[in-house]
Amino acid sequence: MSSPSTSREGKRPWKAIIASIVAMFAVSVLVAACGGDDSDNSTGPIKVGILAPMSGSVASDGEDIQNASEMAIESVNADGGIDGRKIELNVADDACEAQQGVQAAEKLVQDNVVAVVGGYCSDATLPAMEVFSRSDNLPFVVSVSSNPDVTESGFENIVRLIGRDDFEAPADVAYLNDVVGSEKVAIVHDNTEFAVSVADNMKKEIEENGGPEIVYFDAVQPGSNDYRAMLDRVEREGADTLFYTGFYPEFGPIARQWSSLGLDYNLVGGTSTINSTVSELAPDAVTDDRFSIVTYPTALLLQGKEAKQYRADYKEKFGNDPGPYGVFQYDAMKTLIAAIEEDPADLSHEALNERLKATELEGVTGSIKFDEKGDRTAFPYLAVRSDGTDFVPEYSVGEDGTWGESGK
Repeated sequence: MSSPSTSREGKRPWKAIIASIVAMFAVSVLVAACGGDDSDNSTGPIKVGILAPMSGSVASDGEDIQNASEMAIESVNADGGIDGRKIELNVADDACEAQQGVQAAEKLVQDNVVAVVGGYCSDATLPAMEVFSRSDNLPFVVSVSSNPDVTESGFENIVRLIGRDDFEAPADVAYLNDVVGSEKVAIVHDNTEFAVSVADNMKKEIEENGGPEIVYFDAVQPGSNDYRAMLDRVEREGADTLFYTGFYPEFGPIARQWSSLGLDYNLVGGTSTINSTVSELAPDAVTDDRFSIVTYPTALLLQGKEAKQYRADYKEKFGNDPGPYGVFQYDAMKTLIAAIEEDPADLSHEALNERLKATELEGVTGSIKFDEKGDRTAFPYLAVRSDGTDFVPEYSVGEDGTWGESGK
């Protein structure tokens, strides 16, 4: 998953954005990259960069990412660190924007971190990873950004903890087929890199492998708070389901207005729509049996022993429940720690990248292992509804790609 650009601009080719922005910082990046060597990271604290949206509309998720990172290193540092060296976190705010993503990446390069963990927003992650690649392949453990281009880029310095948009789309379409029984669907995005990617991949999946007829395919303007015209248009087009691939700040108002208008079609949110604010803003909508969300197994939905302990530890330390996706940051940080511990005497970019690709461990989110591109095997998706208090899994997708009742 990734998050919306707070600039609220329409989608533009990210490679063009990278070319224009990175050029602004090319000289300083080159100086920072060439000015360091392996000996710079041989003593003192092990500096690890965190790339996250600490400001903007999803700043709460950035805070969750930082909190999860602190939890991941807490026991390591309490035991004296790795080979006597404690881990030091350097947080850089990408604000979910392309230009600030580059600036944040440049900051981390200049801070001489041994690796970067994070990446919530595709809008910011895609240009940031270009900076890291040009900086002698600075290792980048991507936790949440799910755009396929992150690993299709061919960069040698990237591994990713969450599934890809093009892995999500087949599951979304199968849900419409297997559970909703949709015959005519409206697919709506918000022009951000992530949302467009999922929407386009859903369209491609339907065209190539079958599914409901797409009777409406368009975008909304994030932040407008009035989506009634779009909702009415979906009904006029004869859709029996609206699938929204955008983000929770907009999905709350969409759900509330869908419910208040009494519209006669299903409302389904994608993986970026699950957030407690949706329930708070639209309590009547989330308890409607025509409402559901397709999601990754997020922090509050995972039921394993490790996940329950993670939630308990998080609440004890920070006084509130964890956000949905910080758990992937936690596992991403644990992945980097495992790679560092394997040979703390050699933290060169080349050696660390090789060890990261080969890392295998059991995380809170399940087994972690990477393919040749750096992608992790996608997790079983869940479909959730609200019981009036919490989102509860009702359906899950099996290994054969079909949906059934959760736990069956």
